Amino acid sequence: MDVSVNLCGLKFKNPLILASGILGTKGSLLQRVAESGAGAVITKSIGSTPRKGYNNPTVVQVSEDVILNAMGLPNPGCEEFAPEIAVAKKSGTPVIASLFGGSKEEFAHVAVVMEKAGADMLELNVSCPHSLPRYKGLHLGQIPVETEGVVKTVKQTVSIPVMVKLSPNVNSIVDMASACIDGGADAISLINTVQALEIEPVVEKPVLGNMIGGQSGPSIRCIAQRKVADILIAMEKGELPKIPVVGVGGIESGDDVARFLLLGCECVQIGSAVLKYEFDTFHKCLGELTAYMRKKGYTNLDDFRGNALKWLV
Repeated sequence: MDVSVNLCGLKFKNPLILASGILGTKGSLLQRVAESGAGAVITKSIGSTPRKGYNNPTVVQVSEDVILNAMGLPNPGCEEFAPEIAVAKKSGTPVIASLFGGSKEEFAHVAVVMEKAGADMLELNVSCPHSLPRYKGLHLGQIPVETEGVVKTVKQTVSIPVMVKLSPNVNSIVDMASACIDGGADAISLINTVQALEIEPVVEKPVLGNMIGGQSGPSIRCIAQRKVADILIAMEKGELPKIPVVGVGGIESGDDVARFLLLGCECVQIGSAVLKYEFDTFHKCLGELTAYMRKKGYTNLDDFRGNALKWLV
C-alpha cells in the first residue's frame, strides 16, 4: 500500500507528522522520532530571543484523556536553535520549523533564520501568548487582519512553504482560515489547544504554574474534527479557496488518523499520544492505519480521503 503524501511539494513517506512542542527541543530527538516512523517532524516553537517560559508545573495529566499545559513557549532563540535543524535532517525526513513572534517583523526574522538553517517548511504559531493591547488582550491568532499581515510578511520573506496553525479559541475558524489564505498560506493546520483550567481541591488552587492553560489529548479530538470540517466544508462549497489542511488534536490510533483523512485532511499531526506511547507511537498508528486500509480494500490514501465530507456538505 502507498501511504505517501505530497504536502506543498514535499514528499512524506506517510501522513504522520510529529506535532510542535513534543520532543522538538533537540535535533537528535527529532532525528530519533523520524527514524521511529514519522513522515515529518516539527520543531518546538522558536522565537527571536531566548525565553524561559512559565514556572512548573507546566504539563499536568488531569485524567486519562485530558492533558493540560501552559509552557510559555520556552526556547533558546532562533540563532541558538538553528544548528539543530541540520541534526534533525540527518534522518532524511522533512523538518518543519515552528515559529512565533510578537510582530510580523519578528515572525519574518525567525522565518529567515530557520530557512537558512535548512528547514523544509515553516509552521506559524499564531496562537502564541502575545496579547495585542489595542484589541483588549486578544491574541494574534484571534484577529484575522493581524494574522493575514503576519502570513503575508513571512511569505514575502521566504521561499519555502508556509503553514499556519490555527487556534480553536476564536469566533469563526473559517474567518481565520480565510485570513491565512488571503495572506498567501500554502497550508493550514488545526487545532491548537483548547482553553482550559483545572482546580486541585486539596490545595484549593489551579494545578498549572501559570494557573490557566490549554487542553490536549483524546478529549479534544471531536472538537478538532468539527473545526477541520467547518473549513473543509467551506472549501468544498467554494466559500474558501482549496489549500491543504492538516488535522491536529487528540490523535492516537490508526482509526483516528483515518477519521481526519476521511474528512479531507492531507495528513495529521500527533502530539500528546507520544507522551503515552513514546517512540512506538508512529509505528503503532501506521500499522493500524494500514490494517484499516487493507480491511477496506484501499491501496492509497486518496482512495478514501474526503469520503465522509460528502455527508456534511
